[in-house]
Order: sequence, then C-alpha cells, then structure tokens
Amino acid sequence: MSQSWPKPGVGLVGEYQVSGHILPINSTGPHNLNYVASSITATEAGTITFYDSANNSVALTVDAGVRIVAKFVKFSNTNDVAVELTNIEAARYSSPLFANLKS
Repeated sequence: MSQSWPKPGVGLVGEYQVSGHILPINSTGPHNLNYVASSITATEAGTITFYDSANNSVALTVDAGVRIVAKFVKFSNTNDVAVELTNIEAARYSSPLFANLKS
C-alpha cells in the first residue's frame, strides 16, 4: 500500500462518484462553495443562476423539485435549494467559460 494517498481532485473520479454531502440553502445568493457541487435541487419555484470562472452568468427559471446535475462552485438563487457537494475542494476546480462550451 502507498504511504501517501492522493488528495481529492478533479481527476479523481471516485471523489466525484461518492458525492452526496447535502447543503440546504434558504437564503439568496450569490454563494461561493468551498467544495465542487455535483447537483442542485430546487425545493420551491424560482431562479438559479450559475457562474463560470470569469463570472459570466446563466440564469434558469425552475419549478419545485427540479434537479440539475452539473459541476459548479458559484451560484445564486431566489428560492430554497439543496446542493449536493463532492469532496473536491473548490480551489482545485476551474469552471470552464460558458462561451467555450458551445460552438
């Protein structure tokens, strides 16, 4: 066995797969998370805004019970949400720019 274990990071698939630390949030944002999120569930209807590493934003209007599966470290909300976190530190993840995700 190894004397040193790898630190949780973006390349460590297991850390992402075993995500499930729930963070209920009942205040409006923006929120900067200490760990990379793997999903967010709206517990009531409202708007959730996601931010990339350049602070560009995309807002989605959602109904209660909608679950969005995505990696993110910064968001804002107008409704109560439950965020599912991984064990990957936010400082080890850089959100891609939204403009680079589409052609």
